[in-house]
Amino acid sequence: MFLFLLFACGSPPNDPPKPAATPPKAEQVESLGFDADLERALAFYATRPEMEQPHGKGFEVPSGVPDLSAESCGICHGEIYEEWKLSTHAHAWIDPQLQEEMKKSANRWLCENCHTPLLVQQANWTVGLSEGDVEAPQLVPNEKFDAKLQEEGITCASCHVRDGVIEGPGLPDSVAAHPVKADARFQSEAICLRCHQAVAEYPGKSFVCTFNTGKEWSEGPYADEQSCLDCHMPTVERPVALGGPVRKVRSHYWRGAGIPKVAGVHPPPSANPPGLGLDASWTPAELSLTMTNANAGHMLPTGDPERWVQIDVRFETEAGEAVGEPIHYRIGQTWEWYPAPKKLNDNRLAPKEARTETLAIPEGAARAVIEASSHRISKETAEYHHLDAYPRSLLIHRITVSAEGVDAEDLPKQ
Repeated sequence: MFLFLLFACGSPPNDPPKPAATPPKAEQVESLGFDADLERALAFYATRPEMEQPHGKGFEVPSGVPDLSAESCGICHGEIYEEWKLSTHAHAWIDPQLQEEMKKSANRWLCENCHTPLLVQQANWTVGLSEGDVEAPQLVPNEKFDAKLQEEGITCASCHVRDGVIEGPGLPDSVAAHPVKADARFQSEAICLRCHQAVAEYPGKSFVCTFNTGKEWSEGPYADEQSCLDCHMPTVERPVALGGPVRKVRSHYWRGAGIPKVAGVHPPPSANPPGLGLDASWTPAELSLTMTNANAGHMLPTGDPERWVQIDVRFETEAGEAVGEPIHYRIGQTWEWYPAPKKLNDNRLAPKEARTETLAIPEGAARAVIEASSHRISKETAEYHHLDAYPRSLLIHRITVSAEGVDAEDLPKQ
């Protein structure tokens, strides 16, 4: 998850980022030895909301496996490993935007427990806060820090390894080379919501945590029908491990909006369809455009408040020349970040919500070309963070509408 600093956030029509006052600093305190430091850290985290707590330790490697790396898991779970490598979970820590965000403040410990959920993945642990300030953590070094595992972000062990045992949904007649334990959380949204339902305000601070996806789902029309897993981890039939029987198991792509964190590395479009549905019709005088949250069980877009969906409409003559003014619709949130974070507007689409706009067709127009795209951050914010090559958007729909009908291009192609 991201914690948004005042000068880090904003997408049009929000103002570009601005410099902020120098924040408090972290304090490296004396280590009392590994065991004592671990006890201190766990005691501190126990006082914090669940979203600020590590998910597990990761110091005990289950018998039968060489280490906790995803690559080692992939020896037997090859297809799942290959899917994970393309996912945003695999890039949760190395994400360039996250790395730039964390340079601004000593509040990075608030991010670590979702982006690197195991204590073994964290170079330092927080054992206290100076004067209760979340930007002034008291840190001790982790002598068993695994830098390679940290780079894997939300890796296999982040969800599946607890205290030397590999946990999962529980498959009938399973025979594994390592100890296993069935956990019902893997059959429900509970496994997702620890990070994807994370909302907090920090009074006097220039950042917020505003990931309300779980609540959006639970209050929507799908709560009694489908969970996060049904869309983001759809079932497939295949062996879960090398040499095993064909079973109904879940995909590990987690495509989501489809905008990669690493250019060129992403799941296939078939992993899950875009949430936005787009339809249009043409009459001699008017173009009717309907935008629907057709495939998302939460608000569209959700999560990061900088995200938005944009619909662009342009009219053309028979010869392909532009006629009339292009029209742009922005669906998302608008925030005021100065002097304190404040949401000003939210026109996102609720699950199954449809919104229709009627546009006058300019004289001489023979067709309308309508494009819809998903956006992660604005160009201005990306430039401020020196993220010039960072993937910012994805074209998800392109349809051409005329008196002859509607021609929809097969998108997205990546």
